[in-house]
Amino acid sequence: MKCTDEEWKHCRVEKMGCSGCYYDEYKLCYVDGNKAWFTNNFEKQWGDDWDDVPYEHNAGEPYENWSELLEDNEDIFKRKWKHHEIKHKVLYFETNDWSERLPCDNFSNSPYSVEAINKQAVAWIHTDKFNILAGTTYEDFIDIIEKHGGTIYLPKENK
Repeated sequence: MKCTDEEWKHCRVEKMGCSGCYYDEYKLCYVDGNKAWFTNNFEKQWGDDWDDVPYEHNAGEPYENWSELLEDNEDIFKRKWKHHEIKHKVLYFETNDWSERLPCDNFSNSPYSVEAINKQAVAWIHTDKFNILAGTTYEDFIDIIEKHGGTIYLPKENK
C-alpha cells in the first residue's frame, strides 16, 4: 500500500517517514542541460556509453532496465538473462544562478564520463552556493534548488 498524494506531501515536509513506507527512494543519476533523471536503482543504473569520455557527446539517457546473467554459455545466443525494470522520475529545473556549471561546461570535450560523475568525481550541478552530487535524492534535489532561489518544473504526466 502506497501513501496517497496528500500523505506523501505531508511526509516529505515533515520528513517523518512511516513504518512500512513503500515509496522507492529515487537518486540523481543523470543531468542533461536543465533536465535531471532520478532512478530507483542507483547501483544498477546504466545508460548508453556511460563509460565514454566526454559524456556530453556520447552518453544516452538512463536505461529502463538492467539484465542479470543467470546462465553463461560460450554461445552468446544460449545465455539466459533475467531483466529487471528500473523506474525513473524526471525534473526540469532552473538554478537562477549565473555561476551554475555542469561537468561539461568550460570544456569543448570534458574529461568526464557519466560513470565517473556518478562515482562523484565531480558534482552534476555546481554553483558558488551549492553542489549537487550524483546519488542526491529526489526530495533533497528539490529542497536544494528551491532553497537557493531556483525553480522546479515537473513534467506533465501521461494518463
